[in-house]
Amino acid sequence: MLKHIPADRKEQLVAEAALLPTSDARVTYPSWYLHRWHFLPDGYLSRSSAALYDHVVRRVYYQGLERTVTRAVLDRLEALQPKSLLEVGCGAGRLLSRIAQREAITDIVGIDLSPYLLERAARRLRGRRVRLVHADGMHVPADEGAFDAVIASHYVGHLPATLRSGAVAELVRVVRPGGHVLVLDHRWHPSPASVHVRELPHSSRDVGAARLRVLERLVEPSSERM
Repeated sequence: MLKHIPADRKEQLVAEAALLPTSDARVTYPSWYLHRWHFLPDGYLSRSSAALYDHVVRRVYYQGLERTVTRAVLDRLEALQPKSLLEVGCGAGRLLSRIAQREAITDIVGIDLSPYLLERAARRLRGRRVRLVHADGMHVPADEGAFDAVIASHYVGHLPATLRSGAVAELVRVVRPGGHVLVLDHRWHPSPASVHVRELPHSSRDVGAARLRVLERLVEPSSERM
């Protein structure tokens, strides 16, 4: 699934991406990201690849069940009732566009490492109350416990295996104690362990090849003063 991009082409892609209004000059691209992901000729770092992902590859991910999966996520959010929400790896903003229709969620943020996908998300979400940020999900630019809920859809399972536990730990870091992390991945991706969380009983749901899990960040007991 992964093929190398020639070094000179990588340099060109990074330089061109830096010119986009959605690009943050402080962001650096890890080596694992600069590959031809899922037959995308430039990975996620070109306008043509972003369009191909949005219209074709995305459909393969969901196997024709995207509406059902989205409904499952929205149902979980309805039960959890967060006021603030972050989506890590928001892509072209399709899920965020549905979440933004819920007036009860007053603070909505999406981050992605591709400024081209953020460009598409910005067009899709124009006029909606959503903030889009160019950032690496391994280093979310947010304080600890900043959100009531965090969503990661087809993100953790696509990282190199050595990074997955760290990625989940970062998702947990930015959700408040008692808050929730919703992880959607293909069922064949192993669920990485993380401290300070528990999976909510009966919260897991399988839709086609995808599995939605809801993790709750544990409230740590305050230590007694000596």
